[in-house]
Amino acid sequence: MKISALFVVWLLPVSYSLCQAEESKIGLSRKLENYFEEISDTGFAFSALVAVNGEVITQKGYGWIDSGKKKSASEKTVFNIASITKSFTAAGIIILQEENQLSTNDSLSKFFPGIPEDKKAVTIAQLMAHNTGLGQNYLSDRVKERDSAVKAIFTDPLQFKPGTNFSYSNENYEILGALIEIISHKTYEEFIRENILKKSGMNNTWFWSEASGIDSNLIAGNNRILDQSISERNWGYIGSGGIYTNAADLYKWFKALVDSRIIGRESLKTMWTPQLNLNDIQIGLGWFISVTPWGKEIWTRGSEDWGHNAVLRWFPERKTLIIVMSNSGEIGNKNITANRFISDEIIKIIFK
Repeated sequence: MKISALFVVWLLPVSYSLCQAEESKIGLSRKLENYFEEISDTGFAFSALVAVNGEVITQKGYGWIDSGKKKSASEKTVFNIASITKSFTAAGIIILQEENQLSTNDSLSKFFPGIPEDKKAVTIAQLMAHNTGLGQNYLSDRVKERDSAVKAIFTDPLQFKPGTNFSYSNENYEILGALIEIISHKTYEEFIRENILKKSGMNNTWFWSEASGIDSNLIAGNNRILDQSISERNWGYIGSGGIYTNAADLYKWFKALVDSRIIGRESLKTMWTPQLNLNDIQIGLGWFISVTPWGKEIWTRGSEDWGHNAVLRWFPERKTLIIVMSNSGEIGNKNITANRFISDEIIKIIFK
């Protein structure tokens, strides 16, 4: 077969460019993994996943998941993602809106008969953006019945008039979790599993009440033993937190979200549109937005006081996704979690 000289001339620079890109990817992966190895014996387990242009550059686990240092972390290690759960809850609400079962502009009085007067005008969107006036008082911790949890939260005095300020509160998302149950006639777990986990292919993800069934060789240890009463299904860990997963599944969730397999493109745009502007952070619906030297960042983060913490950071202009999960708790002189300083260092490496 004859190949024209013109075709060969065209092919050479393309092949060279592809080789350069592959070498760059390998070099970046090596730099990241060298850094991870340097901090891998610091007394905690962590897992990191970095994807650029839709391609995973690195995905591994480091450290030990048990205090005896007998079980090493891997890319399959499961961590509790705490408040990242709120992004799932927000998507659940948007799913119901797309099905015309609610509007985020609806007030709570439409769904909760007998709601106190000061909370009647609170809207679903205000719950999602943390500007209802509810505080972070953990009133539904250990409360097993949904209606009792809702009643407890509704007794909490508002800190400000709804819609006028910002106050981060798990209570907002526990009410959203209850709303999902009331409208769908399913448990929160059933609804999220059917509409998000299965559609995303998340086969290694569990809810709070299912943690005891996770293989002990997969789940990272806590830095303290949890009381049995808090380990059972309770509304302190429904809607606002409680999901266990690994970095690979969290990546699947993000991919399904941006590929419009969970909610529509316009709905995702709305969810990632700032509803409130603080000094250096903008508040979306279940997500946060920051302006950085590397462009816009869309992120969600969570941390539990018994060690587990995680972050998902998306830089759309650079098509770069960073996921870090750990069981470090707050460490060092600055009392920060590993997901923070590890993801910050990843940014320095890949964006320098």
